[in-house]
Amino acid sequence: MQEQARELLERIRHFAMPEGSVECRGTWLRQVGEMRLDPGRPWLPFEAEEWFEGSGIDFRWQARVRMAPIMSARVVDSFGGGRGVLTAKLFGIIPVARSRGPEADMGEALRGLSELPWRPFAFREAPGFAWEATAADKLRATFDDGRTRATFEFEVDADGRVLGGTAASRPRVVGKSVVDTAWSGAFREYRVFDGLRVPTAAEATWHLPEGPFSYWRGRVTGLRLLR
Repeated sequence: MQEQARELLERIRHFAMPEGSVECRGTWLRQVGEMRLDPGRPWLPFEAEEWFEGSGIDFRWQARVRMAPIMSARVVDSFGGGRGVLTAKLFGIIPVARSRGPEADMGEALRGLSELPWRPFAFREAPGFAWEATAADKLRATFDDGRTRATFEFEVDADGRVLGGTAASRPRVVGKSVVDTAWSGAFREYRVFDGLRVPTAAEATWHLPEGPFSYWRGRVTGLRLLR
């Protein structure tokens, strides 16, 4: 690994763990936010919980999305055991969406990789990870489990705060097709929870030919270590 990449990793960990290294199984957080399915469509409020494994990129995001005043959907987004899955059920019962397969594996792996700031102890040398500094403030992370290879480039400020990052390509469902599309995320408003300094505001954006499409934004209202 490049020396500059090691320095960036150490800078991130030092900022995110001001009390020193932590020992845990992972993290859990609670979120509120809103999402939309297409440009011009209304924002739909959600409440969610998310679990992160302490090593690797496995996660499970479970949300209740209000589709209409008396209609809600239960959405589960996850990556685990090398597999990515997205499901949505109206009222938690009626299936309305399900995604799995190689495209889902890649899409969810990229989400898990991009959300490392919510388990910052994972910014380290580990099996399945490769790190490369592409500039003084850019850290490229590559996850490869032998089946799925995902790359995300983080932007890091001088203090070690992760400001966001980009992926040159992430699978995006368009009707019945899947289109590889540039994708980015942004993090803001860091706070300390349970000894970790993490972002409490985040936003995700697709970069379409006609311009950027922000489709997800959320706020962390609670986070704790899983011991």
